[in-house]
Amino acid sequence: MAITRKHISYRETGFFSPLVLDYIEQKSSLFTLPLLSPDLSGLKKAIKQRQQFPTNRSALVAHLKQQYEGIELSTPVRDNIERLLASSTFTITTAHQNNLFTGPLYFFYKILHAVRLATYCKEQFPDQDFVPVFYIGSEDADMEELNHIHVGDHTHRWNTSQEGAVGRMKVDQALHSLIQQLEGEWGVLPHGKEWISVLKESYKEQDTLARATLRLVNRLLGRYGVVVLDADAKALKELFKPICSFDLEAGQTESVLTTALSQMKEWGYSSQAFVRPINLFYLQDGLRQRIEKVNDNWVVVGTAIAFSQQQLMQELEQHPERFSPNVILRGLYQSLILPDIAFIGGGSEVAYWLPLIPLFKKMGIPYPTLVLRNSFLLVAAAQSVKLEKFGLEATQLFKSVDKLIEGFYSDADKLICSLHAEIIQLQEFYRQLAEKAEEVDFTLKGHAESIGKTSERLVRGMEKKLARATKRKYADMEKKLHALKNTLFPAEQLQERYENIGVYYARYGNTFFDKILEASTPLESHFTIITLD
Repeated sequence: MAITRKHISYRETGFFSPLVLDYIEQKSSLFTLPLLSPDLSGLKKAIKQRQQFPTNRSALVAHLKQQYEGIELSTPVRDNIERLLASSTFTITTAHQNNLFTGPLYFFYKILHAVRLATYCKEQFPDQDFVPVFYIGSEDADMEELNHIHVGDHTHRWNTSQEGAVGRMKVDQALHSLIQQLEGEWGVLPHGKEWISVLKESYKEQDTLARATLRLVNRLLGRYGVVVLDADAKALKELFKPICSFDLEAGQTESVLTTALSQMKEWGYSSQAFVRPINLFYLQDGLRQRIEKVNDNWVVVGTAIAFSQQQLMQELEQHPERFSPNVILRGLYQSLILPDIAFIGGGSEVAYWLPLIPLFKKMGIPYPTLVLRNSFLLVAAAQSVKLEKFGLEATQLFKSVDKLIEGFYSDADKLICSLHAEIIQLQEFYRQLAEKAEEVDFTLKGHAESIGKTSERLVRGMEKKLARATKRKYADMEKKLHALKNTLFPAEQLQERYENIGVYYARYGNTFFDKILEASTPLESHFTIITLD
């Protein structure tokens, strides 16, 4: 499978927020914050900061070895785990929830970006080692967001009665039935049976979703040395206890972040981060609910569980694994246990990380370089042929169909559609008429101006009718363009946020990841259109 690549700026796509655009272009007041720039200079500073922080590497490596027990490791993964013991090794991390069958395409884009950036860092800093890490957000409990995938126009959903953290849910018969259903759809494609086999081997009945995700990512990307981390573990939560203790003093985290969040708002940015008085959940099998302070007690929302201060501190001391960070504390936890120099995230992740700088400083944890993940639009060979017939470039597809159709108008069409010149003449005519009327009787000026406005409104209405009539000449082309755009931008979203990897693996096989990695850039910020031949 050969590929060709073309680029478009993130700003031109129309799909990214002003905050993200300003961040990657480094043009705004954001960089009055103590941020590390997303470039080589920022990475150098991140390494220096990280070298001064005492990461508990032995606890991390011990957990990873225990986590991978029973799973076949590639040599690159095994070597990278051992490298993490050395103070000269740093991590390039990305994170995502354990969506069903990995969810949207960008799940893999961000991991492969971490691989590419780790390689780049090794080239730039040969005396250090860099390990790409995929951090599983296994404690998330938003089942409605995580329990489905899209295949074309159809949504496949895992219906289960299990509750709590999705990563702790068990693979059941309903999930296996869903794999069998997909086998009927994908099995006919060149690598469809292979993909179904990968799913069956990864999603073993009674395994947790987190472990299934670990198996799947390890099976597909282990050859690149990707280390998967599920941090839902007592040994790692032990390290997190001081931060939990700080946050459980209701309002402390909130007070640290209030100024930064207000500053973002003053700059005109809507923050993705919402800080609460307490930013921890209480976590057990089948349960993940917020902790709130009510009078002198700490209660688990929606349950009868409540603690006095003494009981709460005792619970934290004995069972730190029962305390789960929300989005405000998750990055802090991740950067505490991993020797991160860079975090790769999507637009929303960059947005909610930015206001957290004061919290990192308060806790004395190095804040990593934030890197916006690579984004891709995949154009199949057949779709490329259609574009050629239209005389269009794939980069033009980010425009609306109406704008694209206008590009096909002949000079005669454009003249017919626009009455701009006539309206200017009309306005001048009625201006002169009003002046004459005023000379005769000043009360007639308003009447003349009113007639002029009515005439202009009627002419503008005629202009719209002419535009619609001209557009009908291109109705067939418009219909075909709509069909093409709907396949490349399903549900009017970016393809990478909607479609699942399964159909691409089923068509192209394991080499698909090699091609995405080939198209990945370490630090350059642009949206890439890939044509698959």
